[in-house]
Amino acid sequence: MSAQHSGKSGFAVIEGNRQAFTDRVALADNAQKTLDVQYYIWSPDTIGRILGDHVVRAAQRGVRVRFLIDDLNVTTPDSAMLALAKHPNIDVRLFNPRVWRSLSKADLIVHLQRLNHRMHNKAMIMDNACAVIVGRNIADEYFGLHESRNMRDLDIVAVGPIVKKVSSVFDEFWNSPAAIPVQNMVRDPKGVADFQKQADALRDSIKPGQYPYPLDLDLADVKAHLSKFESRFIWTDGEVLYDSYESLKSPRHGATVVSRLSELFAEAKKSLHIEAAYFVLREPGLQVGRDLEGRGVEMRVLTNSLASNNQPKAQSGHAKHRQKILESGAELFEFRPDSATAHADVAPAANDSVIGIHTKAFVIDGTQAFVGSYNLDPRSAEINSEIGLLVKSPAFAARVSRFLDEGIRPENAYRVTLDSRGRPQWQTHFDGKPRTWSQDPETTFGQRLMEKIYMLLPIQSQL
Repeated sequence: MSAQHSGKSGFAVIEGNRQAFTDRVALADNAQKTLDVQYYIWSPDTIGRILGDHVVRAAQRGVRVRFLIDDLNVTTPDSAMLALAKHPNIDVRLFNPRVWRSLSKADLIVHLQRLNHRMHNKAMIMDNACAVIVGRNIADEYFGLHESRNMRDLDIVAVGPIVKKVSSVFDEFWNSPAAIPVQNMVRDPKGVADFQKQADALRDSIKPGQYPYPLDLDLADVKAHLSKFESRFIWTDGEVLYDSYESLKSPRHGATVVSRLSELFAEAKKSLHIEAAYFVLREPGLQVGRDLEGRGVEMRVLTNSLASNNQPKAQSGHAKHRQKILESGAELFEFRPDSATAHADVAPAANDSVIGIHTKAFVIDGTQAFVGSYNLDPRSAEINSEIGLLVKSPAFAARVSRFLDEGIRPENAYRVTLDSRGRPQWQTHFDGKPRTWSQDPETTFGQRLMEKIYMLLPIQSQL
């Protein structure tokens, strides 16, 4: 396909939860030689077990599988990961792992300076030829299956030359001193027989009805799914924006996402539309917004509300500067926890769940779009490693824009403005009728109190 498009890369937007899951299954089931998996979170829940089973099946038919998982949120038992690593075609490495495996909280306190730096990258790469990158972690809440909380998100499928660059970023982290083989962390003499027991246990744990869509896609189904890929692709130039491994030691050392995005924002001539789960600006970021507005560039932001945010500390960082953001002239929207569009994309058992934003996407002048793991916050800029794709195409930017425009509709978001006294107010429609709040809507007194307490703490640089 790439050869037919003069060396251009192909990019497709993944919006829906079912599509996002099926595309990942398609990569695992069609891999011929290699499957590289890099994630911040891979949970041993329904989604994690099902997709994990497809990846294991790939290894059993001869595909070389490399798992690189950030260790901070690992909940899979070390013994289970070690058993998987005993298969000759599976390697498992943990990024920046805790040394004291049974005393994780104490380890975090003692080794905070090292453990504070996390690998926030998300990518699944098949045969160095096709990749699903950025957006979702591998857990129920990122695919609409969690009964209490789910996420609105965006991924990209990429094919062609751009995938080799994504692969090189994976290799940089895989070969880094911080990527430790799980067998170096766990002293447990397991063999291939233990792998088979673990694989059987994984399959036995998958119960019918846990995932409301077909699980056993046969090869004909998957090939039919892949045959539709080409019609989804836009063939154009793209750029991988990423933080090098060395930049984790210092933001000024090596490639960084924030430096490239700063250049792109400064070059905006007409508009900058942003959807970011966490939007924590400090003075330099606020000044960028003022400069854009001063040049007549329309700046529009959609982020989480206090009611939808799964990280109240991060929300406090946004709330601290919300008034200044509005005073700069930017349009500000905050996501509704009962978003109608997002609820239409979850499993029936999750209909009553709270929905929050996990998206990180920017559209600049309607001509190019970035989708990545990078939040507009200090942690993304200076502490964690991030990755994303910049696609230089008005047609692709239009697809991302449609997704962003959907997010700010009244049934999905509150519009935040300044009232006559210069204070923030929230407006939307309920049952077709306008409604206005003078404080964070759909929140309790306790939530608002905790937000104010967090605002007083010296934690801004860690948000």
